[in-house]
Amino acid sequence: MMDISIPYYEDNTRISNSAIGWFLKKGPAFLRAKLDGKIPDESTPSLEKGTMIHMYLLQPEEFVNTYKLCAGQKPKSTNQEKFVQELINSTEIEPDKALIEAYKSAYSTVGRTDAEMLSKAQQMALELKDYIADTRSGKKIVSDYDMRLLGWIKTNIGNHKMANRLLRPEFTIYETKTPEDEAKVLAGKTEGLSIAEELHHEFHINWEYNGLKCKSLLDSLHLDFKHKRYTIMDLKTTVKLYHFEDSMKEYDYLRQLYYYRMAVEWYLEHERGENPKDWSWDCFIVAMNTIEQKDVRVFHILSSDFHKDNTAERIVDALEAIKWHIETGKWEHSREYYTGDGCETLNL
Repeated sequence: MMDISIPYYEDNTRISNSAIGWFLKKGPAFLRAKLDGKIPDESTPSLEKGTMIHMYLLQPEEFVNTYKLCAGQKPKSTNQEKFVQELINSTEIEPDKALIEAYKSAYSTVGRTDAEMLSKAQQMALELKDYIADTRSGKKIVSDYDMRLLGWIKTNIGNHKMANRLLRPEFTIYETKTPEDEAKVLAGKTEGLSIAEELHHEFHINWEYNGLKCKSLLDSLHLDFKHKRYTIMDLKTTVKLYHFEDSMKEYDYLRQLYYYRMAVEWYLEHERGENPKDWSWDCFIVAMNTIEQKDVRVFHILSSDFHKDNTAERIVDALEAIKWHIETGKWEHSREYYTGDGCETLNL
């Protein structure tokens, strides 16, 4: 059985599509440092917003446990935000001292007495009490605008005939040949029944390529066992909705989708006892504009798209090279450098 006990983002023993990107764009030494945890993952407002949107659409229960809309007043400046964070993280037992220390960390205290600072801090804490309480809960605070954005996106997806079908809630459908089978399904007693279809969101696959440990986290995977067809769906937020081809090239999304295909076919063979060669496939990207009109477009990725830039070959070459670096422990230069005379060729 596939072991996914280590959360996807915490497992640095496996190679992801992102790891291939780091290797191709920044070299083996950078990849080694990333896998060793010496270079932290990038965190930007756009990435955080993308994570929030993914969770809202694909994992609504997890979204409720992770995010919260603050009903009260929010910090109006970076100083107020720093005051709140210092107050929340304070280890001071006496409340008044904690308030004063938080105020001192966020504001200039020149010419102000402790009594004056305490008064200012108490007033601020009272005004921000709901925000402070919500932040102490450990949940991430969602702004009013972001909640409206999520509502717009969900509405537009619901009104889009293909996006609405691709983003259905997760399900499992069993083959029922008799009324007794149907009664079993209704009673939740599905032992012995064959699965006809499954739809999974945020589907974690730990897999292998030629002995190299790999990992993939698919936004959505639909498995149709009856017709032997699998469908991969990936969500993308973008500001280039009507020239999305630029984003496809810039972020190498074809490589990501083909890597997912490799993961799914390994999963079908090793976890579900299927022959992947008997299966057909579909790949879709649901792209959402998070600015201006909040439009949604669905792009169908064809088999011919993967042949345009030798996607499969590029992935295999990268995985073989990464495997070589892992096995030899040589990371400062490329494999070509080590196995040749020191000169390297350009892929023009």
